[in-house]
Amino acid sequence: MSVRILAATGDPDAARALLSLLGQLPDLEPASVAGDSTALLDTLARAAEAGLDELPEVVVLHDVIAPMPALDLVRDVALRFPSVGVVLLTADPGPAMLAAAMNVGARGVLALPLSYDELGARVEAAAAWATGVRRHLGPGRAVVPAVAGGLLVAVAGAKGGVGTTVTAVQLALAAQASGRSTALVDLDLQGGDIASYLDVQFRRSVADLADIADVSSRVLNDAMYVHESGPALLLAPADGERGEDVTDRAARLVLAALRQRYEVVVVDCGTQVTSANAVAVETADTALLVTTPDVIAVRAAKRMVRMWDRLQIRKPQDTTAVVNRYARGSEIQPSLIGRITGTKVAASVVPAGFKELQAVIDAGRLQDLDNRSTVKAGIWALAGEVGLVAGAPAPPARGRKQRRGDRGQVTLETLGMLPVILVTLVLVWQAVLAGYTFTLAGDAADRGARAEAVGRDGVAAARSTVPGAWDITDASAARDGDGQVHATIGLHVPVLFPGLIDFPVTVHGHARTTDEEPDR
Repeated sequence: MSVRILAATGDPDAARALLSLLGQLPDLEPASVAGDSTALLDTLARAAEAGLDELPEVVVLHDVIAPMPALDLVRDVALRFPSVGVVLLTADPGPAMLAAAMNVGARGVLALPLSYDELGARVEAAAAWATGVRRHLGPGRAVVPAVAGGLLVAVAGAKGGVGTTVTAVQLALAAQASGRSTALVDLDLQGGDIASYLDVQFRRSVADLADIADVSSRVLNDAMYVHESGPALLLAPADGERGEDVTDRAARLVLAALRQRYEVVVVDCGTQVTSANAVAVETADTALLVTTPDVIAVRAAKRMVRMWDRLQIRKPQDTTAVVNRYARGSEIQPSLIGRITGTKVAASVVPAGFKELQAVIDAGRLQDLDNRSTVKAGIWALAGEVGLVAGAPAPPARGRKQRRGDRGQVTLETLGMLPVILVTLVLVWQAVLAGYTFTLAGDAADRGARAEAVGRDGVAAARSTVPGAWDITDASAARDGDGQVHATIGLHVPVLFPGLIDFPVTVHGHARTTDEEPDR
């Protein structure tokens, strides 16, 4: 059996050397190369949609890769695609690197410069391990790329004051109310307000987890606060300067630990891009960008989306814009926001409701927002749309799977409309036939009258004008005493196809002209 290998490196020279040696190994399919971590994960996700048989057995991952650190990328691949063996390629194959690679799930470590024998041995061992795992999973089984634990939703704001925190809090409350264990994380590290919105005073924060290498359940328990409404809160530090302690690596470890423990993790990313909240946006199953339907906010949303794209955090088409404070009379409608920003737009919009929110925000009791509130209804509908509510369909995976789902929905809707379309076309065609029959009858009567006026057989002239597929019921042409000639012809209206079936309805055409031979 041939072994499929996917290489991942940001170094063109290393890629050429690796491909050259891989091409010499026996029983190996030609390898492809992913130039960065995003391309690698997207390639594996697309292959996993079709099943185990489409995934490569081995990924050879060079530690010179971006934007995700190599060891974090190894862990991500091992967690999401457990049937793929990962071999780490590094210029520093010392004991520390070997231990770190094994801890995150690598099946082997290769030293640079590459050796043919060592490369063959490591690839063979990783491929044998992957084959064994797939044998237990079952042949041909469709695979959904796995995530260690729950659903991660990142909520960011286009600018300050658009309702980011209110949206994040209500999404978490909706998930908790549906019976799913929920964590609400405040990664707006310098200006986070979740504690104020929920009237919480707690000394611990996410900054207390920044220097911990292994974020266990016990460590999370010490750092989190379980709110009376149900969600577990991981708050931003009270002292904003401590937010600098939360690095991208720390954020990645904390979010991975939260996903292992909770079914839903909602992250308030605020309106500023930091290394920590960039990790949340990058790794989220769903990234929501909250904006309001005004020019300033929409421009800010466009800037944010472009920045995420430039920094390789998230592509615009993988981001969902949420329109807050929406009104039917707004000049900027959600569809226009989607075209401007290049993002998807959530079907659930949140109406403006300042009076509804004022009392609960002032009291720090956002969880007490009335069930009749239109704002709450809009955000909870959004929670169902993105799959936070138990029983609601889970959101599709990023990229191609989303587009396939859209195409499938369009296909189903088109099939449902097909009978209506066909009936409409039939009615339109029948109306055309009826109108054409009226025209034929009028033209035939006119020709019959003119022929009769000059002394020819008017009935024969009228009949000769009508195509053979139309049934003539009666025809006449005669003079009156006032020097006029009258002609009449009757035709049946055909049903769909002339000459097969006719309606029991006769259309008459009448014509009159001056008698040119009055002495006859």
